[in-house]
Amino acid sequence: MASLFACSGINDSWEAKGGGYIKYSVGNESSHTIELARKDVEIPFIKNSHRYLLIKTRAEESSVGDQFSIMVNRPVLGENQPVQGQYSWFVHKKSSPGRILAEKSIVKIDQKDDSTWTADLDLYAKDCHIDSCPDSLPPIHINGRFRYWISPEDR
Repeated sequence: MASLFACSGINDSWEAKGGGYIKYSVGNESSHTIELARKDVEIPFIKNSHRYLLIKTRAEESSVGDQFSIMVNRPVLGENQPVQGQYSWFVHKKSSPGRILAEKSIVKIDQKDDSTWTADLDLYAKDCHIDSCPDSLPPIHINGRFRYWISPEDR
């Protein structure tokens, strides 16, 4: 009977179901983790015909009200810039979305294969904590790690 319970835990893991996390810190704040469900990430050519990576977290997954949308067009191993504009933004503590500044930001992918994608995140976003995004405020600096396991059904 014990072996059935042990296998149940394995079969419920991200590696089996798909999903992952973003572990990050904003400036000098302590680190946070936002869990990613299988549907929160679009990998190029997995159940689709597009050439972009899209990571979009859900607000209810963040204990502090943070949320990400990060798009990388034609992702490669190594350094990638996020797509500027409406596709790449960051919400800090339930503020208005601040666009990620592509010219300063890097998504450094170090693994992308049929089962796992991982990347270091070095992002800068407009500071919109007062529900406006004045240019006089310095950008928010976000450092983090993205890890995503592709469901065996999607491989």
